[in-house]
Amino acid sequence: MQADPSSPSPSVAPEADARRWHGLNPWLLAAIGTFLLVNAASQWLVSGTADQDQAEQLLLSQSWALGYGAQPPLYTYLVKLLFQITGVALWPLLLLKVVLLFVLVLALVRCGELLALRRDQQLFALSGLALIPQFMWEAQRDLTHSVLATAVAALTLLQLLRLARRPRPAGFIGLGALVAAGLLSKYSFAIFAASLLLTALTIPALRRSLLRPSLALAVITALLLLAPHLSWVLNHSDQAMRGLEKTRSLGPLNPAGALAGISSAASSALAFLSPFSLLAAALLWPDRRRLHRADPQQQPGQALLQRLPLMLSAVLLVVVLATGATRIKDRWYQCLLFYAPLTVATLAPPLSGRRLQTLVAAGSAAAAAAALLLPGRTLLAGVTGLSNTPNHPLPQLLASLRQQGTPQLILASSGPIGGSARLIFPTVPVHTPRSLERGTARAAVAGERLLVLIDRDDDPAALNALTAAVLGRDIDPARLRDQLIEISLPERHGPLRRYPIRYAWIVGTERF
Repeated sequence: MQADPSSPSPSVAPEADARRWHGLNPWLLAAIGTFLLVNAASQWLVSGTADQDQAEQLLLSQSWALGYGAQPPLYTYLVKLLFQITGVALWPLLLLKVVLLFVLVLALVRCGELLALRRDQQLFALSGLALIPQFMWEAQRDLTHSVLATAVAALTLLQLLRLARRPRPAGFIGLGALVAAGLLSKYSFAIFAASLLLTALTIPALRRSLLRPSLALAVITALLLLAPHLSWVLNHSDQAMRGLEKTRSLGPLNPAGALAGISSAASSALAFLSPFSLLAAALLWPDRRRLHRADPQQQPGQALLQRLPLMLSAVLLVVVLATGATRIKDRWYQCLLFYAPLTVATLAPPLSGRRLQTLVAAGSAAAAAAALLLPGRTLLAGVTGLSNTPNHPLPQLLASLRQQGTPQLILASSGPIGGSARLIFPTVPVHTPRSLERGTARAAVAGERLLVLIDRDDDPAALNALTAAVLGRDIDPARLRDQLIEISLPERHGPLRRYPIRYAWIVGTERF
């Protein structure tokens, strides 16, 4: 009698049996969600100024496009849809981040359920996530695409584990949609997707679940969803590939570049995983001979998690050699190593109460420190002397210009002042020098009133090319500079320091 292919595979049934797992208290997940929400609210209350990445989204979300330069478009699509509901504001950007981070937590918890992890292992994984600064600090502070890509990567891992349990056609369609969403979130997601698939193929039980005709549904779904953006990439390769500049590439198969790239990748990975890796090593070292090595036949999901870091290292090595990248930033590992605490948790033997309490206490302390410092970095700026964008009174300065009328077009010297201008003048198109790079700057109509904005440390000359393109003729930089008026206000939480900006009103028919 032939087995039903939709029924759970015997080799994965032990992991899939939820009755073997001692679940987390639902109040813990509620507390995590509340923690993320409170952190977002505290930052919004102490400052209404958009940080660097938030300002970029305020600018990019002015229009629909198949591509927005060096980053894929999905995050901007979400922001634009959200703004159509809420209006242009800072708080929806913060709320979106809360949702994405909570999705990451829920996906990891659900992965733990499918892997039949013990309660102490689940607490180990969640506490470990809190001990990775990229999640506890950077992701809540200002990042955008990386957070979305990480949430999608966690859902992709979860979907693969579900397919291992029950390989249904609808599940493959979902997997293809998630892979497409990941690639539309951040291009580095391709490294994670390739590593995950290659690792799964090394495990017989997972290979049997994946290598079936339904896999074609995943491929077709992903290609259909990616087709519009891939078409844009082919026609705008100069913009799409501009992100490679951040890697300081020396060209493919360059020996010097390969050595520098490998060193950078290794050091950034260590920085990303600290202090979690240090504390986990200290807690597990006494039981190092009892570490659990998963049996691929009986526990294919846990084996997948344990092999994935090694496969990722191999794929990343190929990428470094192929691109000649010499600089790998630690934040790029968010969607590549988010599962590290879960992987280590699968290795952990039952932890004694004291050691588990130590790890949970460390994770709680990290969370408490983040909750204080996220708003505290702005509140204490006047004491520490450390300047940060949220402490700059850009919205208040620009709001004072609103009394002089509403422009038809705004030209801003940089992203932060341009994003703040969008908050104050939500219906007015705002362009920055990067608009010229993307080819999105429109020409001024005769008689239109334009507002030129120069941020504190920006050079007015940086706007020359943009202003000339918008006006449709060459300009006299000296004359524009003479028209600039400076205004200033005390910094939000540093009243002894004033923050200046410069502005000028010009008319589309004015001669320069």
